[in-house]
Amino acid sequence: MQIAEQILPKDMGDLFDQNERLRIPSYQRRYSWEEEQFADLWSDLEKIGSDGSHFFGTIVFMSGTHVAGGTNEIDIVDGQQRITTVSILLCAIRDHLRETYEEDDVEQRVESINENLWIVDRDGEKQGMRLNLGNLDRESYESLVKGYIDEIENGKIINAYGFFRDRLESDCADLDEVKEIHDRILDQLIYVSITAKGHSEAYQLFETMNNRGLSLSPIDLMKNYLLMRASDRANANEDRVEDLWGDIIKNLDSVSDVNNPGVTFFRQYFMSSRVLEIREKITTKKLYEPTFIETIDGADDIETLLTDIREKSSLFRKLLQQDIDQFSPSENSEINRLLRDAQIVSITPFTFFLRAFSESDDVELLKEVIRKSNALLIRRQICDRNTGPHDTIFNHLSHNAFESTDPLEYIDEYLKSEGRFPNDEQFKRHFKQENFSRSDGTKYILSKIEEDHFGHGGKEVVESRYQVHIEHILPTYPGKNLSRLWLEPFDISDDEHDDFKNKIGNLTLLEEDPNISASNRSLEKKQEYYSEEATDFIMTHELQDKERWGVSEIEGRSEELAAIAAKEVWRL
Repeated sequence: MQIAEQILPKDMGDLFDQNERLRIPSYQRRYSWEEEQFADLWSDLEKIGSDGSHFFGTIVFMSGTHVAGGTNEIDIVDGQQRITTVSILLCAIRDHLRETYEEDDVEQRVESINENLWIVDRDGEKQGMRLNLGNLDRESYESLVKGYIDEIENGKIINAYGFFRDRLESDCADLDEVKEIHDRILDQLIYVSITAKGHSEAYQLFETMNNRGLSLSPIDLMKNYLLMRASDRANANEDRVEDLWGDIIKNLDSVSDVNNPGVTFFRQYFMSSRVLEIREKITTKKLYEPTFIETIDGADDIETLLTDIREKSSLFRKLLQQDIDQFSPSENSEINRLLRDAQIVSITPFTFFLRAFSESDDVELLKEVIRKSNALLIRRQICDRNTGPHDTIFNHLSHNAFESTDPLEYIDEYLKSEGRFPNDEQFKRHFKQENFSRSDGTKYILSKIEEDHFGHGGKEVVESRYQVHIEHILPTYPGKNLSRLWLEPFDISDDEHDDFKNKIGNLTLLEEDPNISASNRSLEKKQEYYSEEATDFIMTHELQDKERWGVSEIEGRSEELAAIAAKEVWRL
């Protein structure tokens, strides 16, 4: 079956010298090349001999009806990363020429590059950019093409532009070498152009081809399969499907604090969706095939399914960015504070949170869902439980808790069964034996004890948690002061120092300045920074009256904090 109208070898100059506007559809992934790909392109250009060429790969286009004498719009189905990078490089050459050289023909060369970047009519008037990026990249790319470098906000585009500016300055000794790089781009970079007949054929090509550049992610494959199937459905509006997918990707692209937010969201969507009722763990390996393929193939109405996914992707973004806003200001603040705690503990329970916030607008219930999930995971983490069952646990709760007349009672009974929730004795034993690192997780644990037990609660502790330091009462670093001021006076051996310095009983919270000042000073000097005048943390005030700080004191305080953690903080 012939699926393409044209399969032709061309040079890049042809691409930048024709009456066609290249469009990267909104459903395509954002510009994402890194320095490794920039360096490869630059290296390839430098290696091209005077009579040689470099194969730049295959680029798949899809075009509508061509208008004679008009500007035609062509979608880039595959190759957008490469074309965008070459365009950024052309901008870098243009600006390097303009800022570095004053020869007579430089301005002519600069104008030639601008004509590569813009569609220009017969009178030399610009009719629009030759390359139009997707919604999230368009504004920064347009600023680059216009030369407004200071207005570019997209870090990927800035990094690419900066890389090429640096290489032009360091690797090109004179104007002739810069011109040579420009000429190689237009005349000696060769690509195979494939213009597909329609959507279905274009997406088939996209999935089967293995072009140079970033490998296809599950999200790329999912998008491609979705659009291919939509083009085959009589009841699916392709433009509407593309717009819905673009909205989903826009929601996910704005989530910056999670690795692979697209993969994370779709795994959690599939495991929590009332519409799909998938009652099993979905791994990354299973995400595209069979899960996504079977979901799309089985959907009676793709647009209805995508509308639900779009709604949940927006909720996912709000959950991860702690931007829940449908309740009163004070309720929103408390919910978002709990979500921030949850994200520090683990991203896994957000599967359950997606379902809970879709099912209920009961603030107290939602707060308890988050709190119980945090308690479960803190206990399992401290007790070194296998993380493998966590997805299964939250998948089960997503599909069963809200079928019960009392969701919170169902959660408690399910978690207590089969040893899923470590009991108090197990938790206390592991808690006091745990070696705690300097991390946000440890700050969270100490601040929750401060808040729930010592009563220094509410907004102040939560906001200060990210501005405070973990103070080791018995200092961690070796040296003369450690031996003279701590180990010898309190009968602590080197082995005991290694064993007990990171136990919970040896840790407290201090604001940044006191912590730096306390450092490796003596206990008596440190206690000056533990006073009510020096710090707001009540757990730290309690250390002021200690006359010694040895192994027994650390063990005793570890016991106390373990009991508080089990009975008052991370409980059902």
